[in-house]
Amino acid sequence: MKAFLINNFMPSFLVRLFAKPYVAGDSLEKGVETARRLWTQKGITTSLDLLGEEIKTKEEVEEIVQIYLDSINAIKAEDFATISIKPTSIGVDFSKEYCVENLRRILTAAFESNVGVTLDMESSDYTDVTLEMYHELKPDFPNFGTVLQTRLFRTENDISDLSGLNAHIRLCIGIYLEDKNIAFTKRSDMKAKLVEYTDLLLKNNHFVAVATHDEKTIHQCLEVIKKHDAPKNVEFQMLLGVPRDRIIQELLEQGYTMRLYIPFATKWKYATNYLKRRLIENPHMAIYTLRNLFGRILQPFKRKRKKK
Repeated sequence: MKAFLINNFMPSFLVRLFAKPYVAGDSLEKGVETARRLWTQKGITTSLDLLGEEIKTKEEVEEIVQIYLDSINAIKAEDFATISIKPTSIGVDFSKEYCVENLRRILTAAFESNVGVTLDMESSDYTDVTLEMYHELKPDFPNFGTVLQTRLFRTENDISDLSGLNAHIRLCIGIYLEDKNIAFTKRSDMKAKLVEYTDLLLKNNHFVAVATHDEKTIHQCLEVIKKHDAPKNVEFQMLLGVPRDRIIQELLEQGYTMRLYIPFATKWKYATNYLKRRLIENPHMAIYTLRNLFGRILQPFKRKRKKK
């Protein structure tokens, strides 16, 4: 019901208001500025993600590819950020071959500049083609990673298929609503699989980016990591704007890399679907935003009271 209401009745301007803390802004410069601030002030690394959905023309694809090339150029001098790319934003709906051509351009520039690249995982309609492209290109680009979603029944087999690749995997629950015939429906099952698959990936010498905001799950993964004695093969990832300062600080103090996923857009229309999915997955986003908004509005009055 909440998905139906948000997708069909929530105006785009309201989505933007509620989701504002979760998107860095409407330009590459704002995305890079946010990434640099998190690194210099808190020691938090980042992954820049240009939001580009509902791509309808190759001209739009070319524009997005160029922005990613510009992103690499903007961050190559400093070791604080990587980039994340959605297959649909670089042409997979036109053809796999066209998408691979664009992806290879980006990976070549990233490899020359020592910038990591992650190929995002979208809905299950794209799982096969995404993993096919990863298997094809990974041997040529050591700094290339992709994503596996623990909600899908197939993920254990997909991990087995990574044998010999020395893969870099972002492991997450995933935010795409999937049919119960191919995916778990209980979040408790998805979280349990995240811990199980962290163990399996480390056992097979892959790098794991554990992407979750759930503190209990994080602590369970930490126990798995200690068992393998593999802290260098792990980092933790979260989303920009989600209030998890305490656990982030705990992980930093333990010496782990903490990476925040930083979405940005050059056109807000490209960001709307992403923001709606985030609201469906976590309706508390709206509560956090309203709390922060009213906090800023009331701040001047609080200061006046203190002066009195």
